Order: sequence, then structure tokens, then C-alpha cells
Amino acid sequence: MRKSLYMILLTINILNAQGIDDDMSGFGDDESISESNITSTIKEKQSIIKGLTGEITQSLAYRIDNKTPHDDISSFKSSLFLDYEHKFDNGIRFKINGKAYYDFNTYIDSLEDEIELYDAFIEGKITENLDYKIGRQVVVWGRSDTIRVTDILNPLDNRTPAMTDIKDLRLPVNMLKFDYFIGNWRITPIAILEQRFTKNPPFGSDFNPSITKLPNDKEYNDITYAMSITGEFSGWDISFYEAYIRNDAQLINHDKIKMFGSAINILKGSWLFKSEIAYFDGLKYPSTGNKEFKRLDILLGLEYNGIADTTLSYDIVKRTISDYDNRLLIGLNPIQKDIYQHAFRIKSEFLNASLKANYLISLYGQSANKGGFQRLWGEYEINDGLNLSFGIVDYIGGSPMFDMIEDND
Repeated sequence: MRKSLYMILLTINILNAQGIDDDMSGFGDDESISESNITSTIKEKQSIIKGLTGEITQSLAYRIDNKTPHDDISSFKSSLFLDYEHKFDNGIRFKINGKAYYDFNTYIDSLEDEIELYDAFIEGKITENLDYKIGRQVVVWGRSDTIRVTDILNPLDNRTPAMTDIKDLRLPVNMLKFDYFIGNWRITPIAILEQRFTKNPPFGSDFNPSITKLPNDKEYNDITYAMSITGEFSGWDISFYEAYIRNDAQLINHDKIKMFGSAINILKGSWLFKSEIAYFDGLKYPSTGNKEFKRLDILLGLEYNGIADTTLSYDIVKRTISDYDNRLLIGLNPIQKDIYQHAFRIKSEFLNASLKANYLISLYGQSANKGGFQRLWGEYEINDGLNLSFGIVDYIGGSPMFDMIEDND
């Protein structure tokens, strides 16, 4: 494939109280700074910024096959991430972090700069078997690292699709969560106090081919609910889920839907078998008015760890809409009765885990012929405070939607 997008991210860890001694060790060679002054400076910095860590990241995205008027460099972004965490003597833990960025080369105003609050929560114990956590947080459901089936509680930052794994895209949401432990089981009721929705590519961007700008998402102030029950045993684990939430996939008006689901892992030697199932009730589509649909999603996955420092995995999901209506065929990206998605991933470690290489291909269609993407990327730890990431993303045509964005590689 001749079209590629190259991403380079240079990340520097800063303000790490535990690493101050290492960072300042070179000062001993300077005769103008006394040893007592060095010790005093270290202690002062540790007392001021204890629990505070951060990262400065510089990233570059470059498009080779560029048919749009703007530059081949589609993004040149500087980011600052700060994280503060403190644990009190009574065991209560407080955590807050956020990120600010400025993009010097974007052509979309809404992508030029942003300040975002991510995690902001307090957690602790009520009794020996009952924990609580309140505030902005991420709750991960399911077992797949690539395809979302039961993982529905947190929206995603999907403004530049396929460039980052799901684990780095989840947006925290204000929740009140309890964990009750009884034997091998954990019961987790959740009240979702904030209604946030996925950040999709903005109008006019490379990944939004629409000729019409849609209204913003409607805002909601209600409380929705979810619950999970998880059991962990020798060689396997299982979870059951129930949620009554607003439909994140629906645009503008996010009606409430019900979801009932389950997920399981079974470990046999070097093989990990995983499966997820989710039943949705109350789904609506733009072309069908107020008619509600049901959908059943089934995922099967397999992971192999028998090769040293290497993991291979394959997931497949089938999503089936019941009471299928031909009106769902209307639109740029028509909804099919049965939707298939495949995901194959390889990840390996080299040089004592300082270099990590990854490959992921995700394709739609029963025969994997309805478009998708593939991504090859690496992560190299230059030293304790400096990391380099680099990668190539290729978008694959095969459906109306992917045909529209395949030149964004």
C-alpha cells in the first residue's frame, strides 16, 4: 500500500518526585554548587510536588497522499499532561489529571487547542468488603482490547480514528461506583452522574466527509444506571452486565437504551479464550423515525502467548439487528442486518522491553471486504524520562464510509 500516515510522538516525563535524585545527579560535577545546597533543593522540590507527575509530548502527523488544499503535515501538536495523586492516612485516595494541547498546524478551529479534565475522583473503603469511588473515572467492561461489545460506559475521543488503541481513547465520566466483595465475587452498582458522548471528527475535517454540518449533541442532566457482577476463579473469570444508559452511538438525540451482557475469559496453558455477548433494546436509527430495534452482539476471541515476548490475538464480532427494516439501507453508510468485524493483533518486545513493536488490522464484512484499517507502530524508551513513538496507519476502502477516508493514510 503506497499511502501512509507517519506519526512521531516524543514524550518527556516531568515532575516525578521519585525521579528527582536521578535527574539532579549530574550537578555534583559543578563545583559552584555545594552538596548541602543540592540536598536542600531536592528536599524542597520533593515536598512541593510530591504526588505530582507529568508529561510533555510533541507529536507530528504527516500525510503522503494528500488531495486536500492544506499542508501534508496535518498536525503538529504540543501537549502537557499533569497528574496529581494523594493517599491520606485513613486510606482515602484522591486523584486528578488533565491535558492541554495546542496544534500549530491544524486547519480546523475546533482542533486547534483544548484543555480537558480527565480523571478526578476520590476512593476509599466503607467497610472491609465495601469500597466506593466517586468522580470522573473510567470503568472498563468486557475482555477485548480492540472491539467494543459490552464496554459501553465511557465515550471515546474518536476525532482521528484508528491512530490510537481504545485504552487511550476512553473519556472519563462522573460516576458513583460501589464494589462489594463476597468470596470470589464482586458486585458493582454504578450511578452515572454525567452524560458525555463520543467526540467524533468535526465538520470539515479529513475524517468527516459530510457536506452538511450536524447540530451539536443535545445536553442531558439526568442520572443513568449500570451494574456488573464479576467472579474470578482459578484459570477463568466471568462477568454479567446490565445498563440503562443513553445511546452514545446515536447522533444529536441520545435516547435511552437497555443492555444486558456477559463476558468470559478461560486460560489454558499459553492460550486465552474470550467471549462477550450483549443484547441491546431501544436502538433508533435516523431513517426509521421513532421505531425501536433490538440488536445482539456476539464476540469470540483467541490469544496466544506461547512465543517469548510476543502475543498474537484474533477477535471477531457479529452484530445482528432484529426486526430489520429496509429503511436502514438509506444513507452514506447503510446499516446492514448483520455486521461483522475482525481484528488481528501482534505485539512483541525487544531490548529488555525497551522497544515494543505492534501491528493491528481491523476489517469489516463477513469476508473482511468492507473496509477498515491497519496500523504498524513502535514505542521506544530512550531513558527513564524520554520516550519515542512512531507509526504508520493505512485506511482500507471497501464500503462507502471507508472509501471516503482511504486517502487520509
